[in-house]
Amino acid sequence: MHEQSQRFDLTHTSTEVRARGEGPTVLMIQGLGTDQRAWEPVTAVMAGSVRCLTFDNRGVGTAGTAHHDLTFDALAEDVAELIEAIGEGPLHIAGVSMGGGIAMRVAARHPDLVRTVSLHSTTARPDARLLSVLDFREAVVASGQAATLLRPLVGLFAWGPAHQDVGMPTGVTEVGSIDIEQYRAHLNAARTQWMTDEELATITAPTLITVGDEDILTTPGMSRELAKAIPGSKLVIVGGGGHGYYLEESALLGALQMGWILQHEHAALVH
Repeated sequence: MHEQSQRFDLTHTSTEVRARGEGPTVLMIQGLGTDQRAWEPVTAVMAGSVRCLTFDNRGVGTAGTAHHDLTFDALAEDVAELIEAIGEGPLHIAGVSMGGGIAMRVAARHPDLVRTVSLHSTTARPDARLLSVLDFREAVVASGQAATLLRPLVGLFAWGPAHQDVGMPTGVTEVGSIDIEQYRAHLNAARTQWMTDEELATITAPTLITVGDEDILTTPGMSRELAKAIPGSKLVIVGGGGHGYYLEESALLGALQMGWILQHEHAALVH
């Protein structure tokens, strides 16, 4: 499969964008402390019909550094600027976990840049349990035991009961190379994630929302709240899926995402 990469220098960061596949273009946004390589099982499914663009958020992988006061707003503006720099907009965009929080901001604030938006395993607002998990990750980092404890901790909360033996893939919390202060910046941003229903109601792009029914971080209840707030959105609940169901069932997520994109490409051609 043909792959290309190109580096983009943005106002507050730089990042490498990797392109895989042919067809309508989707920009895929990763989650907390996770680099673009984690998308590879999904893009392998989609690349026959969709052109998948992946990149790293600032503070991760190939991207520039993040400061301790990093916010979702700043990350969303990075994405909006990146879409403009790519020069092919409006694009389909998709985000998982923290990436979904970024994607919903881009869709709300830059509707001219977004063809459709897909929000996987995400929320507009953290609840007390999610905040406590973020605080516990911070405690692990502060203890100096991140190299031993962080990946198994992330896995414990990421997988559904039937997938606890799934190994964490390359790109997810790379504790051998992760910059602890950069990871802390992502944790701080995640704690302050907040969008009101009024803001969500301004999203006009066709919106797909997916969640595993065993997700204990961004729960099905949170996804139902998103679906109520975003006009005309579609909600898919995946049986047995945990927070990381996109990796547990990458073929399923790839099929759902690809179908959503191609459905709306076809609708545009018909009209």
